[in-house]
Amino acid sequence: MKKTFLLTFCAFVAIIVSAQEAPLMNPNLDPAVRYGVLDNGLTYYIRHNEQPKNRAEFHIAQKVGAVLEEDSQNGLAHFLEHMAFNGTANFDGKEIIEYFKSQGLSFGGDINAYTSIDETVYRLSNVPTMRQGVIDSALLVMHDWSGKISLIDEEIDSERGVIREEWRTRSSAFRRMWAKSNKIKYAGSRYAVRDVIGDTAIINNFPYDTLRAYYKKWYGPDLQGIIVVGDVDVDYVENKIKELWQDIPQRANRGERPVYSYGRHTEPIVAVVSDPEASYSLLQFECVSDATPHDALQTPQGYTATLLTDIIEQVIGYRFEELTQKADCPVIQGEGGYEYRATKMDDEFAMQVVAKTGKEKEALQLMLTEIERLKRYGITSSELERAKLDLLNDIEKTYNERAKQKNSDLTSQYIRHFLDGAPALGEEMELQIAKAVMPQIPVEVVNEAIKHFITDENRIVTIMGMQKDGIELPTDAEVMAQLKGMAALEIEAPKEEKLDIPLVAQKPRAGKKIRPKKDIHHSLDMKTTEITLRNGIKVVIKPTTFSDDEILFRAFSIGGLSQVEDNDVINASFAPDIVETNGIGEHSATQLTKLLAGKTLSIAADIDDDSEEIKGMSSVKDFETLLQLIYLYFTSPRQDDEAFDAMMSMMRTVVANKDANPKAIFSDSLQMAMGNWSPRVMLLNQATLDKVNQNRALELYRQRFANPKDFTFFFVGNINADETTLNLINQWIGSLKTNTSVAAEQFIARSNRMPKGKITNRFSAEMSTRTASNLIVYSMPARYEIRNRLTLRLLSDCLDAMYLESIREREGGSYGVGVGGGVDKNYQLAELYMQFDTDPKLEDKLLAIIHEELERVANGAPIAEELEKSKQNLRKDYEQNLEKNRFWLNTILYRYYIEGRSENYLKHYLPVLELVNEQDVRDMARQLLDAGNVLEVIMEPK
Repeated sequence: MKKTFLLTFCAFVAIIVSAQEAPLMNPNLDPAVRYGVLDNGLTYYIRHNEQPKNRAEFHIAQKVGAVLEEDSQNGLAHFLEHMAFNGTANFDGKEIIEYFKSQGLSFGGDINAYTSIDETVYRLSNVPTMRQGVIDSALLVMHDWSGKISLIDEEIDSERGVIREEWRTRSSAFRRMWAKSNKIKYAGSRYAVRDVIGDTAIINNFPYDTLRAYYKKWYGPDLQGIIVVGDVDVDYVENKIKELWQDIPQRANRGERPVYSYGRHTEPIVAVVSDPEASYSLLQFECVSDATPHDALQTPQGYTATLLTDIIEQVIGYRFEELTQKADCPVIQGEGGYEYRATKMDDEFAMQVVAKTGKEKEALQLMLTEIERLKRYGITSSELERAKLDLLNDIEKTYNERAKQKNSDLTSQYIRHFLDGAPALGEEMELQIAKAVMPQIPVEVVNEAIKHFITDENRIVTIMGMQKDGIELPTDAEVMAQLKGMAALEIEAPKEEKLDIPLVAQKPRAGKKIRPKKDIHHSLDMKTTEITLRNGIKVVIKPTTFSDDEILFRAFSIGGLSQVEDNDVINASFAPDIVETNGIGEHSATQLTKLLAGKTLSIAADIDDDSEEIKGMSSVKDFETLLQLIYLYFTSPRQDDEAFDAMMSMMRTVVANKDANPKAIFSDSLQMAMGNWSPRVMLLNQATLDKVNQNRALELYRQRFANPKDFTFFFVGNINADETTLNLINQWIGSLKTNTSVAAEQFIARSNRMPKGKITNRFSAEMSTRTASNLIVYSMPARYEIRNRLTLRLLSDCLDAMYLESIREREGGSYGVGVGGGVDKNYQLAELYMQFDTDPKLEDKLLAIIHEELERVANGAPIAEELEKSKQNLRKDYEQNLEKNRFWLNTILYRYYIEGRSENYLKHYLPVLELVNEQDVRDMARQLLDAGNVLEVIMEPK
């Protein structure tokens, strides 16, 4: 039935498309990409793109995942992914990692891979392309990953512990419930018994040849796609691929890659599962149908079919946004839509909700009611028009930014095209189709589609919930009864609603006229225009060409929570969330989203420990609307009792079972310890929520944003300080009331940031998977300056590499050690932290290694090679960041204008980076050790 509808809809699309004056071509793939298939079956996509310049993405996507494992291989698809980084025909051991680190890439960030149920994707990201040799090496790695992974016995044994610890780290309540529910939902299918991470008994003991058998059977060019996007010569890369893959034949005697389905059934399937560590309850409805053919999705008609399902998804989002604004709503969030090719054989319509604690049965009733409402009545004309506006706006923005699309974004499109058949027609054709078809999609066609997507067959309801006193999950019988009673429910049709009211009720009088010679100045250092409005507000405009349709904004002021007393910290912290929840001016949050339909905008306020700010963004066409919202955020926060009650009800659900989650317990313990157990440390729990008062929070918000003169307003992007722009800024920011006689606020240090001396906070918690979690923090006084910050970063990177070798690879003791740190400006304090999970039996040994490695750096362990790799990575990141509006806004301009001229990143960053040497890093390690301030937070299982 669904196929018949899609054929009819595609015929409708074809009529519309063929009627356009400029007929559409039908290549089914972006003409900017070079596409081909070799004789051995290897597919390749190559595209020249210079965002960023001198960099490229190299990916190999494989139509191979955990679903292809035999029972004796459970977990080996993922294990094989790990082994690709442990030796290939042309790269011994860790040479892939070490070589590309020497080229500025980071392991984990740029050098990585993932395995899922149906696919495996490897990548080298941000590869420098200035030298042909590096390009050749990247392609050689892709070649080796395609068919030349070594799988040496000793390397396999070394990796067993790493995989085991990854299992431990990823063993969460919802992962356990997901695996448990799959066994019920998809009984009889491969999807019921494959969860990627696999069986630890198999991981620990499988014979080497079991892994090799999986590899030899499934890794072959006919199931692989090479995607290269970036600043490369397309002809050269294509010829190199053809040359390299000559020695990798198509796998013989394997047959077609099998595909599996979730299964089909006439009666509903119900899966109700729970976990003692679950912190909330998730309810899901699925209606499975046959997969849309791979090739059909890639056509213009297929792309248009995705627009139709995007409309449905948008409208479901609108409805839940409005529902959850009501205090008595039994869910805190919900979403739904139609997914093409959820598996190789299945499409599905799905909806899911998060229930309020204790309202699981009511949440189920609401979800099923909304599904039936959608099926019975469809969507309204006003909902359709709003969705069209929002979707077309998104497509137009992508088109406007087509010349500035990032390599990584384009790569993702081609990966999905290869693996799933997702459309990748190119921005021009997609906009052309959307403009041609979208206005002509009638509400009747959308509603007919919904009826075909939601049927009475192949329905599944899953409930993954908490195990807690007082929580009663629906039983299988209750769910089944509600499912069978859906058609008999009395349900009102959705109401048509259109808003035709202005965003700002009364336009303010503009500020006094800007005097060009007196009020406008130019920074040669930053190439910015600085305007002092007549009300005293300072505005900084930085034009860039990094994005054609983006303007970023930030209004920043020093002070923040440091300016409020201890008993007001909670309400001041919650104030921005309350303002966002309540809406602004005369408009509720729901009304506001309707008024802003078809616009590219975002705005939010924040009150942090040392500052308050309003930040946001807009497209070029929506700049004035952004200014209007800025005006309202300063002048018109809104009280809304129902919205506030709904928000607090949602927050109570978030914290209801928090203490059953060991990760949450550990996080709270870290927060308290690193805040030196100050009464100003705010933990998110029931006691904290009981102290939140809407009136006091709004009063504190008004206090923090009372004097806009205390703020510096930054605008970065496709914006110039021309007369039109300055007039708009003067209209909406120049009109803000200010107090020019009050001195600018400063940060007030209310308590010590970190405890002094050697402190160990060791405690135990109930947990399902026995895990020891550890955080170690070294701290010492240090000046807040670029050299100290860079030295600490380089020390962190060196330790990261050392722990990778010692704790992960040699000991097999942890999936990874997170290493980081920084210098706190307000407290002039340097902090170095290390965090890891492990088997409790290995905890003391690994803790000793953590401290020993820092001692080794201080005492002269060889770090020169790792230091240079880290510098290469920092240079690469800096050069790429220089072409990002967000980096200019949040780092370069912020440091220069807020932290002082000495923080001129453009002038100092690279020269200081070159100056930092081995001895600086060793000295910092020694100083941290000698300071004697070591905090250890250790959580063990009971």
